[in-house]
Amino acid sequence: MSCQHTVDVGAYLFGSLDPGERAAFERHLGTCDPCQAELLRLAPLPGLLGRLSPEDVENLDEIPACPPPKPRHQRRVALVCAAVLVAFALVGGILFLQAPPAPTWAAHDPGTGVDGEVSMVSKSWGTEMWFKLGEVKPGARCKVIVFDRQGQREVGGWWGSSHAPDERIPGSTSFRVDQIDRLEVSDENGVLVTLRP
Repeated sequence: MSCQHTVDVGAYLFGSLDPGERAAFERHLGTCDPCQAELLRLAPLPGLLGRLSPEDVENLDEIPACPPPKPRHQRRVALVCAAVLVAFALVGGILFLQAPPAPTWAAHDPGTGVDGEVSMVSKSWGTEMWFKLGEVKPGARCKVIVFDRQGQREVGGWWGSSHAPDERIPGSTSFRVDQIDRLEVSDENGVLVTLRP
């Protein structure tokens, strides 16, 4: 199933929609599974692109279009290795069918009065996050900054605060759950609540 609005997800994540378009897209996002899936898939992009230096961007044209062909014996070795990895993955999947429960962090900020809770799910690409927030003023533009234990940070999602109290808000990061030090949810005026293990 697809949706014609999935092309708006990138503009939404990078903050390129004007306030009216943003509000309309957020209303649509609450009812559209394909757009929610695309949001989760693309959410790490702003953080990853934020890691690029100007030199990285200048040198993009130096990346070869296609790698040189590998000799035949290297291809055979690569195929055997791939088959072994697939076998290990299948065995590992069978042994670890029971996934550990998703860690949940919760906090209340006495200064802002905001309650926050996040459930995190490990993924191969990083971490999927589901937020519940209470006592956030309506009409605010909120975001979450994800800090890892090495001091790096990424934007893990943007959203409007005009949502139902029980609504779960999606976010994601390229950091694995065990790498995350803290999450700071903020609006235009500053940090609303900090979530830690």
